Amino acid sequence: MAAVLLRLILLAVGMGAVEIGVSSALIDGSPVGWLLVLLVGLPLIVAGSAGFMTQLLGGAKQKGSTDA
Repeated sequence: MAAVLLRLILLAVGMGAVEIGVSSALIDGSPVGWLLVLLVGLPLIVAGSAGFMTQLLGGAKQKGSTDA
């Protein structure tokens, strides 16, 4: 449960950073906004979603086992 909560927090913080950065970058042309998007927001989104993707795409750990 703690791992799922951590991944959701990473996703939420990453999406928030992207939203803040994109709005300032597109409206004001701010390079700091682009840095916020590219160096903070997107890596956090990837880190948060990678945890879910590995579990979804990983399949069974051993042949013949099930993840119940």
